[in-house]
Formats: sequence, structure tokens, C-alpha cells
Amino acid sequence: MLKIRTKLLLLGIAITLSSCGFKLKGSYEIPYQTIYLQAGLESRVGRVIKKKIQRTSNVDLVQTASAAEVAINILSEGSVRTVAVLSNAGSVDEYELVYTVGYRFDSLNESINTVDHQLVLRRKITHSDLDIAAKSNEENALINDMASEAATRILVRLSREKI
Repeated sequence: MLKIRTKLLLLGIAITLSSCGFKLKGSYEIPYQTIYLQAGLESRVGRVIKKKIQRTSNVDLVQTASAAEVAINILSEGSVRTVAVLSNAGSVDEYELVYTVGYRFDSLNESINTVDHQLVLRRKITHSDLDIAAKSNEENALINDMASEAATRILVRLSREKI
């Protein structure tokens, strides 16, 4: 009897969520056919945005801004590591990684407001003097994860811009 109730409850939740227009976080549909991406070669966010756009079948990544309906310009990108927590002995216990990305959307027909935007993402990472190589790899993985999150946020914002 308990299994039937659980199944009916899960079915009811699934029906409710599907009928109310619920979408998973980060889901987006880009309303443009052609996009130009202006980013430096070393830009992590630029690489991730390029991969995400290429995976979208209905959007073409063009080589010139004049051939695109909209351009994504990655203006700045950087990460900073600051001390977040000190131990009683004065050694570092935890760092805070701050990843900032400046970007702007431009369109040929000026249907998008061309205002510079900035994303700031923060993550905490513990520090250990014994595992410096492992912590360095963890820091790099966190920065890559923040770049991926920033790229998703930029594309979600682009999908919500007025056409």
C-alpha cells in the first residue's frame, strides 16, 4: 500500500511540474539564427560558449560581426584568490576564488540594449600545505566550473533579451 501511495505522489508531482511550465535551471533557447563570438584565444568562457552554441543545432556561429544577428563580446575575464579564513596560528585554512566576466551583447538592428554586464562568481576552497599539487588541480577545476556556469548564465540572459 505504501509503494502505491509513493508512486501516486511522484506521479502527481511530475504532472504538476510538467503542467506549470517548469524548466530546469540553465535551460535556454537562443532566439537567433546567427551569432558572432568576440573572445580572446585564452578565454575560458569564450571556449565554453563556443561549444554550447555549436551543440545547438539551430544556431550558426559566424566569423564576422556583420553577418550575425547578435554578437557576444567577452570584454574581460579573470580570477583572483584571496585569503578567506586564517587559523589560530596564522596560517591559511581557506581561500576564496572570485571569477569575474565582463560581457556585452551587440546587434545589427540595435534591438538589444548594449550595456556592459559583469558576472561575479565566488567559491571557497580549503588549503592544505601537505597537498599543494592536489589543491592546485582542485582550484583549476573550480575555475573551469565557474567559467562553465558563467557561459550558461550569459546564454540564458541572451535567450531572454528582446528581439
